[in-house]
Amino acid sequence: MLAVPQGFALSVTGVFAITAGHRGFPGPTGIWLFVVGTGAGFCGVVLASGAHKEPSNRPVSITGLALANLLPAAVVPAAGCASWWIGNKPASFLTAGAAASVLYLTGLAAFLVTLHSRRDARGPDAAADTRLQLSEER
Repeated sequence: MLAVPQGFALSVTGVFAITAGHRGFPGPTGIWLFVVGTGAGFCGVVLASGAHKEPSNRPVSITGLALANLLPAAVVPAAGCASWWIGNKPASFLTAGAAASVLYLTGLAAFLVTLHSRRDARGPDAAADTRLQLSEER
């Protein structure tokens, strides 16, 4: 659920572009390490959060204010900085990929928790419902 299309791909490709612009074209090894880092970061967040253990009986959609996702504007420079000073080109791409996933997923989770905490609980399914209606904000 945290890999909603409203910013994950933009964050990851933005971090790759920043890193490639700084380090030069990485070649097949650097690209592969970026992908491995991105996947490892994603899997690490899933395992650390316990998201892989949560059942889902219905699709979950992100609506309302949760669609106002400007997170990539913060993730791209932060993840770029995470690998900027690493002198080894392959290690820099590996670190950039991991940072892109970890920063995006944890940032989105924090954003959704902040939005969710503003609502009143409406029963047992309210905690799993990420939909936020503008009328609830008033």
